[in-house]
Amino acid sequence: MTKPFQGISIPLPNSTLVKRRYSVTQDVVSFRHCARQYGVFNVYKYAPAHQTQIYFGTVLHQVLDRCHAHFHGRVDPSTKDSLPDKGYLLSKEEIREYFGELKSAQKAVTTLPPPPSDIVRYFIQVENGLNSQGILAIRSDTRVQAVNILQYFNALEGPTLYPRVKDTEHRLQANQTNHILHGVVDLLVDSTDEMVDPANCEMWDYKGSTRVGLNPKDLQTYEFQMRVYAYLYQRKHGVLPKKAVLYFLNELDGPTCPTKRPVNALLEVSIEPDEIQVAIDEFTKTVGQIEQSRLTNAWEPAAPGEISEQDCKTCDCRWDCKTPNSGKGVKPIYP
Repeated sequence: MTKPFQGISIPLPNSTLVKRRYSVTQDVVSFRHCARQYGVFNVYKYAPAHQTQIYFGTVLHQVLDRCHAHFHGRVDPSTKDSLPDKGYLLSKEEIREYFGELKSAQKAVTTLPPPPSDIVRYFIQVENGLNSQGILAIRSDTRVQAVNILQYFNALEGPTLYPRVKDTEHRLQANQTNHILHGVVDLLVDSTDEMVDPANCEMWDYKGSTRVGLNPKDLQTYEFQMRVYAYLYQRKHGVLPKKAVLYFLNELDGPTCPTKRPVNALLEVSIEPDEIQVAIDEFTKTVGQIEQSRLTNAWEPAAPGEISEQDCKTCDCRWDCKTPNSGKGVKPIYP
């Protein structure tokens, strides 16, 4: 019998490196915050029982995105160059009363009352989307607080900030050696001119928290985040941004709208080249730690003091974790 294929050697194909995509915030920042939470909720996709932190931060970001679209007339051309509600403020009592009327109408399956302001209307739109994903506000006061902060920001910062906004949800990405790093900058802010100069743009990122009392490790991670954004921005546009700015929205919270920006609301992050390289090295190291955790299936909780007690109180993993209560853990309710 003939053997026509004898002596023929076919080389095996070269193995292709499949690079995993890592988000600056959803992966790297989350892992640095608490590796155990990241493993449970981001890798294994368990749904947390309460998503208050996700709710609050997301609703602030998305409503403000609608405010920028309102000012620039992207949805309705008739609103171009006008502030939502023209800066008018509802009292907390008026906001709370509207939510009560809305809840009663929904329960009775009757006509829903119209929103009393643009801010509230955008808030309801965003909240409905979050509710459909199972992301809810646990306390009614959380909703009132969010609307209050949003309308304060709109009245205080809107007149000078909105005209300068050139892009929102600005996407950035860079191909690294072993992974793809990507992120989304909340705002690109330039002058009021029509022309956009990448070298003159500022990157702004909203944080749904206060700056006062922020865990030092989290603050360092936020600064690293902005420096990594600056790196990704340079890879995309060829130049570094003019500034990198963190805005802590909860600094606006209070009984009345501030007449000037609170001193702790805005933090400009230094973006010198050597600082950017340190941040890139640190985030690359974190990606390596995530990959190692995937291999070993070991997701260690944050050390006591490196994460706030409030974060631990709302974490579903707290019952068998040694981190809460300064390393003492949580006392079981049962037996």
